[in-house]
Amino acid sequence: MVVGRYRRTVSFPNPSQTRPSKPPSNSYHTRSTSLPCRSSHPLIPHLKAEINGLKSWLNESRANSLNGKRRTTSSWLNNGLSKLKSIHESLDDILQLPQTQDSLSSRPDFVDKALEDFLRFVDVYGIFQTSMLGLQQELSAAQVAIRRKDNSKLGLYVKGQTEAAKEMSKLLSIVRCIERQTVSDQDNVDDDEISLLICDVHEVTTSVSAVVFDGIAAWLMPARRLSWIGSSLGFSRRAGRQKVEEQGKGIGIEDLWGLRKKGGGDEEMRMGLLKKMKELEDCVSGLENGSERVFRSSICIRVSLLNVLTHT
Repeated sequence: MVVGRYRRTVSFPNPSQTRPSKPPSNSYHTRSTSLPCRSSHPLIPHLKAEINGLKSWLNESRANSLNGKRRTTSSWLNNGLSKLKSIHESLDDILQLPQTQDSLSSRPDFVDKALEDFLRFVDVYGIFQTSMLGLQQELSAAQVAIRRKDNSKLGLYVKGQTEAAKEMSKLLSIVRCIERQTVSDQDNVDDDEISLLICDVHEVTTSVSAVVFDGIAAWLMPARRLSWIGSSLGFSRRAGRQKVEEQGKGIGIEDLWGLRKKGGGDEEMRMGLLKKMKELEDCVSGLENGSERVFRSSICIRVSLLNVLTHT
């Protein structure tokens, strides 16, 4: 039996037919897990809008001051502190972006200066918060004394209120000094979006702080001792006196001395004074809460700036 032999052939497919064609370079893109570049990130225009909103609040405050109708109610001042806290939080969010850290890590001198400035804000608002807590305690003690008709302790409250007013004046001087340094240092800032944003936040922080500290001093300090503060802020002495006279009615220092002279026997005056002091205590409590939020947000910004220096 003869077995036929067949030549075995092995064929390979044509590479040009089976190899997938290389897609054009612009037909697809690799998905990136990184955030958009800083110029297009939505946090940046959001922060700019918040800064512009706070500047409008400041412009309205200045306009009212020049017209002798300055708004220094606790709700108005708390509104400014709330806006400032939101701006600090937005800046903190931006500082945590990888592209922001990359940009600022090449500018350690600028970051060091920003760290120093926000440390000063932390110190200022720490003192402010402590002062407001102390004033709350003085107000509570004074109300107890009035209810018990223990007028001998009313002088302690007047002394404590005067000390708190002096503290506000000192804080006002500090933020004015920071503000002057900011204006002189801005000429050395490069044309960098993040750096300019940090400078803008620094500027509105000093301006809002000055308005808040001056407003509280207007509540606490007698009119004859506050006129120089109004002039230092660019307000007329008449406007400063009018501002103090309007806000001083809520404090009731004159009523305290009047009640003391009458021996606490005037029940109507006593109840009216208790009402005023309770309202003031609520105002001070709200401002203390607002100052604590700004204090904490300033600390968060410093932590983020420190992370920039250690960013690799």
